[in-house]
Amino acid sequence: MLESKTISITGASGHLGSCLIQMLLQKGYLVNALFYNFKPTIQHPNLQWIKGDVLSAESLDNLLLNSLLIIHSASVISIGNKEEQTVYNTNVNGTESVINSCLKHNAKLIYISSSTAVMETKENEVFDENRPYKTKKGFLYSWTKALSEKKVLAAVTKNSLEAFIIRPSAIVGPPDFKPSLFGNTILAIADKKIPAITSGGYNIIDVRDLSKTIINSIKKGVTGEVYLVSGKYYSMKLIAKAIRPDNRLISIPLNLLIFILPIITIYTKIFPLHLPITRESLITLKHAPKQMDCSKAINKLDHTIRPLSDTIQDFLHWFRKEQNS
Repeated sequence: MLESKTISITGASGHLGSCLIQMLLQKGYLVNALFYNFKPTIQHPNLQWIKGDVLSAESLDNLLLNSLLIIHSASVISIGNKEEQTVYNTNVNGTESVINSCLKHNAKLIYISSSTAVMETKENEVFDENRPYKTKKGFLYSWTKALSEKKVLAAVTKNSLEAFIIRPSAIVGPPDFKPSLFGNTILAIADKKIPAITSGGYNIIDVRDLSKTIINSIKKGVTGEVYLVSGKYYSMKLIAKAIRPDNRLISIPLNLLIFILPIITIYTKIFPLHLPITRESLITLKHAPKQMDCSKAINKLDHTIRPLSDTIQDFLHWFRKEQNS
């Protein structure tokens, strides 16, 4: 049981961070929220916004004031035009900085990783917590999340850090203030701005289900453990149908899209689509595991999964309401 009701969050202005803040406040927690450059409009007497950087010891000292637990969700996704050094510094060096601050303040760490940190499975294999880590040969984001997980687990073993890892699949749903890359895709399909979809799919987790499970883990999570927190696998065709039940979008095979990607890249420089059509996103769609086993999170953290249709329609309703407010 925590001695303090104050929870610290990095990446607090992000998709997951914003949802976590709202749920934690509803449950009566005090929240210290670190943001780098995008500060959401969420205001509450029990919410303390702190502008800073995960690479700054001073920022983390301020964040951990009166707090015995930090949820480290800050990261930079490498899909798009992100500088490689920025991705590495935030994801790997930033995690190391958070670990050092936790050791200094004797604080507990919940590290938010990604299911992409480990190797994908073949068609009928079960994907669970025991997959081998991605290497430098993989995409930058996946590799940096793998390195960060290793640092957290090493600190548990060598420095007696009280920490465990939450490993979510693709995050979707409200609130999504920026919105996220996946959120933009949903909106583009809903607004008939995308003429076609592709094959492949994702395992999708509603951000509210993930947040609830993370909050459950504050009391139920065990040091040194990894918890795969996933939803269900959906093809892009099913995702598009959940967004627009009347959709008659044509389907372009993934392999063809990957082949003509250089042409698409040139086109989008002239006519921006603002969609995550990159080699990384297409390969992720192609190899996303179909058989994710999140039974550990269900049994140990009371994880629950809501239907895709609820997630999509709730997001669209939330976004339209947010636009008109």
